[in-house]
Amino acid sequence: MNIGGIIKYRRQKQNMTQGEVAALLNVTPQAISRWEMNISYPDIAMVPKISEVLKVSADELLGIKPLWETDCRRQEEATILNETDCRKQEEDPILNQSQADSIFDYVPIPSEGRGRKVLVTDDAEFMRMILTDILTSKGHTVLLAENGQECLNILQKETVDVCVLDIGMPVMDGMETLRRIKKEHPDLKVIMLSARSQESSVKLTLALGADAFVVKPFHEECLIQRTG
Repeated sequence: MNIGGIIKYRRQKQNMTQGEVAALLNVTPQAISRWEMNISYPDIAMVPKISEVLKVSADELLGIKPLWETDCRRQEEATILNETDCRKQEEDPILNQSQADSIFDYVPIPSEGRGRKVLVTDDAEFMRMILTDILTSKGHTVLLAENGQECLNILQKETVDVCVLDIGMPVMDGMETLRRIKKEHPDLKVIMLSARSQESSVKLTLALGADAFVVKPFHEECLIQRTG
């Protein structure tokens, strides 16, 4: 995912300098320059503010395919949806974190206080880096996979405690990967982490054996509680 390229494109589209964007985001112009050159990446907590300043959805910044809700709210930037499309969105609402938790009957459990080996599977490099930073800061060991097939290959060689799994990925998506994991490693804890939080998708991950669902964009503590 080229988040730096998206930031640069949106900045130039609005005829803004790096200094002007930096001032609005309360960072240095050097930070903006490093992001645009993909030398470094903005913190995940800054995504909502970047979205607001540059008038770009968080989904686009994170390399996620726009959702029905995003399309309906951004008519000026999206292909006009017909009535059937909008009815589909109404029939399959996008859930927030508390709604997803209610489907899973999730109750926070105190951390056991020990480091775990976590396999992070996400096709976005930026997200893999963010998740690695969050998890290693809590003492966890992190393994990385770019797609479902790579995830399964690692599980054949490594014993892990938790798998954090995206849904929308090339080669093998998260749903099929989850199904395969629960067939081959039924006791492995799997946390879904995705912006594809339509009610039907969340319920399907539960039916396939997922232990929790974290909705992107997410709060760091939300992920830590569920992997702990």
